[in-house]
Amino acid sequence: MSVQDLRQREIEYCRDHPVYFTETYGHIEDRNKEDIIQPFTLWDEQKNALTDIQSHKRTIILKARQLGISWLVLHYAAHMLLTMTGRLVIGLSKSETEAMELIRRIATVIFRNMPELIAEKGNIPEGWAGAWFENTALVLKVHHPNGPDSTFQCFASSENAARSFTADLLIFDEWAFQQFDRSIWQAAYPVINRANSGQVIGVSTIKRGSLFEELFTSENNFYKIFIPWSADPSRDGKWYEETKREMGDLMQAEYPATIEEALTVPGGAFFPEVTDESILTTEALKDNTVDYFVMDYGLDMLAGYWVKRDGYGNAQIVTEIYEPNLTVGEAAQLIKDLSVDYDTVQYLAPPDLWNRSPQTGKSIALLFNEYGVNLTRVNNDIAAGCLAMKDYLRHTDGAKSKLTILNKCAPNLLRCLKKIQHDEHKPNIYAKQPHELTHSVDALRYFCIWWTMGAMNGTNEKKVKWREDMWEDYENASPDDKIYLIKKWGKPN
Repeated sequence: MSVQDLRQREIEYCRDHPVYFTETYGHIEDRNKEDIIQPFTLWDEQKNALTDIQSHKRTIILKARQLGISWLVLHYAAHMLLTMTGRLVIGLSKSETEAMELIRRIATVIFRNMPELIAEKGNIPEGWAGAWFENTALVLKVHHPNGPDSTFQCFASSENAARSFTADLLIFDEWAFQQFDRSIWQAAYPVINRANSGQVIGVSTIKRGSLFEELFTSENNFYKIFIPWSADPSRDGKWYEETKREMGDLMQAEYPATIEEALTVPGGAFFPEVTDESILTTEALKDNTVDYFVMDYGLDMLAGYWVKRDGYGNAQIVTEIYEPNLTVGEAAQLIKDLSVDYDTVQYLAPPDLWNRSPQTGKSIALLFNEYGVNLTRVNNDIAAGCLAMKDYLRHTDGAKSKLTILNKCAPNLLRCLKKIQHDEHKPNIYAKQPHELTHSVDALRYFCIWWTMGAMNGTNEKKVKWREDMWEDYENASPDDKIYLIKKWGKPN
């Protein structure tokens, strides 16, 4: 049997045994060693993960830091490129620098150090009849002697990354930290969504509010893998305590021991006071109430809520609209259709809807008015609005907050309130990214900052005292508007 025949038999065995392939031929960089390039000796957690990856079309891996999982996934990609012909593997990274790093690792560390199975262009041994590879900064090709080339192509995070390719394997590296993660997934999913082929591997540490977190924590077709800090046999209790003293509260996020720890980011959530127990209720507000509608609108999303306000400072969300891709006319019609169930006194909206279009000279607010929805412009002071929201959401242990959600009617608002984070540079406001989380939260903020008044209940009707801003509005109002304001606030005193 020739050397080429022996090599081919070994490659065929490796095709069905990626753990054997990785442990026998794989290498990684270990910068703690004098010789940086080291054989890849797998820990038990890594072996299990590699076996699971081979067995599932969709795999998502939540991990602690520095566990070699990115190296593990790259060895699985190298295994596919070398043992199968005509394959396309696509890697997606946060930036072009990280994308180039994936190519560098698989070319100069993995393939360059398995000369028994593959050769490198420019260093092909005399008489070599096996596979060989070449690479540029973002593309690596494996040339097979008896079949079409296999390719590893990497992209930086962008909304249309990998849209036009039909891949056999799609790798999301540090998925939670990729910009445009939702747009990328929407564009990339059809790339691998074939009945009998196509794999996805998503790897990341946690970032609250990301698509990665949503996919890992929800019911879907992904096989979920969690790898804790203790997967590295060299880490013991002493290492953990020393690291914790240096990192403090960040320890759970970077080196979690459990999934619960990984999903708990101390100090990260902007509304830690929001819990199911504090905000969800099955009891409607008692006594009289006044109905308000509040919304955040853009072509990407209409987030709208009917909120009932009683005379005691309590508010309750009773209906949610959460619909993307609606024109102004479609949005207005949907609002009007649902308004028949409410005696809505005001339709609250952000001031940017009053910006006039340079093409038509009309604002979105004016268009809503033409379609029969007369909007009221609210204050857009974000910091003040966040304070007002926290006042509505605060509660004592075991009690409900002043703002409640009736019968779980606003799942998107509840989800976003729990996930939205502090702004990294302005700790008194919430983050504007991921943008998907802000629509519902912005809409609620417009209600909380607006000086909405509740219904006049018998016990508090004589206690209402008009504020200075209410007097100012009354004095500047038309006769019809004065009648409306008296009906809304009661007689001035």
